[in-house]
Amino acid sequence: MTDGSGTGVPSGEAVGEVGEAVGDVGEAGGHTEAVEVFFDDLDAFGMLYHGRFAALLERAITRYFAGLGMSLGHPDLNVVVRELLVVFERPVTRIGPVDVTFRLARLGRTSAQFAFRIHSGGHTHAHGRRVIVKIDPRTAAPEPWTQKTREVLERELSSPR
Repeated sequence: MTDGSGTGVPSGEAVGEVGEAVGDVGEAGGHTEAVEVFFDDLDAFGMLYHGRFAALLERAITRYFAGLGMSLGHPDLNVVVRELLVVFERPVTRIGPVDVTFRLARLGRTSAQFAFRIHSGGHTHAHGRRVIVKIDPRTAAPEPWTQKTREVLERELSSPR
């Protein structure tokens, strides 16, 4: 679907369909971490540069897992990002904290899909999904999650709190 100009740009309707496919990440579900937007995250227009939204998500998820005692070197943190979809709703136009809410949308044998929302002041700035795959660091082949991590992910991030 295009915007009618022949440019191949998705129409607002098509973007809405993508956003709906991601799923809702409301305040009641998953986990919320506050992360900082710094001056150098902003572009020449004074808005958060689009590529920095992924960094905010990464900061939030990393902080969450570190709080569970899972930091770099933990066997279940040998992951690669397979897919990242970001739907932009409203620009971030200031430095300071924003909230990143994320929840586990699906847990596979070797993969996990998270739905996320970046928001502040009652406004959603972006939402989307991030799919990761756990790998063996020596072979880069997919490797199953440990039972302990499966339990943590399902208990902590699947159900609304």
